Amino acid sequence: MLNLEQQSNQQESEELNKYSSDLQSSAATSEFRGRWSSAIPIWARPFTHLHRIPVFKRVFLYLVILAVYTIAVNWFGNSRYQSRLLQDAGAAGACASIVLGLLLVFRTNSAYERWSEGRKLWGDLASSLRNICLKIQSFGSASQTEKQEFGELLISYAYALKHHLRNTKPAQPLPGVGVVDDDEHLPLHIAGLINQRIASWLAEGKLDSHIFEMIDPRVNALVDVCSSCERIKNTPIALSYRAFMRHGISLNLLAWPWYVVHQSIWWTLPPILIGGYFLVGIELIAEDIEEPFGRDEDDLPLDSLCSDIKKVVGRILDLAAHQKFTTSIEKPRLDLLKDQLRL
Repeated sequence: MLNLEQQSNQQESEELNKYSSDLQSSAATSEFRGRWSSAIPIWARPFTHLHRIPVFKRVFLYLVILAVYTIAVNWFGNSRYQSRLLQDAGAAGACASIVLGLLLVFRTNSAYERWSEGRKLWGDLASSLRNICLKIQSFGSASQTEKQEFGELLISYAYALKHHLRNTKPAQPLPGVGVVDDDEHLPLHIAGLINQRIASWLAEGKLDSHIFEMIDPRVNALVDVCSSCERIKNTPIALSYRAFMRHGISLNLLAWPWYVVHQSIWWTLPPILIGGYFLVGIELIAEDIEEPFGRDEDDLPLDSLCSDIKKVVGRILDLAAHQKFTTSIEKPRLDLLKDQLRL
């Protein structure tokens, strides 16, 4: 009798283990299918939305010119000029592509460092503004109205810096600032108003000296961020270096069709266009991001960054949500490689 119970328990245990194994296998299969089904759209999106990529809109024109030039070279070489002299010269030019590729890597890295530094600087700006707001709201004894007016100055500083870096002017006076002369350095003017407000609170006893020592470095950081952004904006990569890179790219693209001049155009045209796509595309990307404060799609989203600063400061100091600091369109920035919305 005992053996029968043991055999029954053993059978039940085996069935449970088998059922558990089946569940795990089914879950693993479902997870694999889920990952596979989500991986395909992620990798396919750069190709299905190729026309939405900012650089492609400009590269496409160069590719059309390169295709016409390649077809003309192939026709000329096959029908009018049968010597291999030009083909050998094209091969020599194509060999220089290796060196050009290394230079392009350096060119892209230099441009991306400028873009990345600009992003970090605006992150430091947002962090400094938040810390100033928290200290004023928590430890300052000024009235809530005074704190809200101070918050308007902080938000106006972010928008003033955006307009200053883009060489534009606010469509209307920024809150707390009023009308300023056109030749006035707007961010520095607002930074002076912020320092004056804090100094007056300190003199009136509305701000403790220990809290002032905590806030003052953050206020100084606002000017440091402005100076660093101006350094990026006003000191582009050396003109001779950029011109040399474009000379190298142009000469390589001109030499490639001669290297394959006596071969079928249907076999040579696609590789040449693919190579030209990457060479020209990388140079155009570097050209766009080396000055990251513009309005292009690849530039820093300064409108969105200012909008985020406005929301955070407004939430801390209880500012009116409808307060307008600029008439610039604050459109959302969509990442074509991650956004799952139908575009």
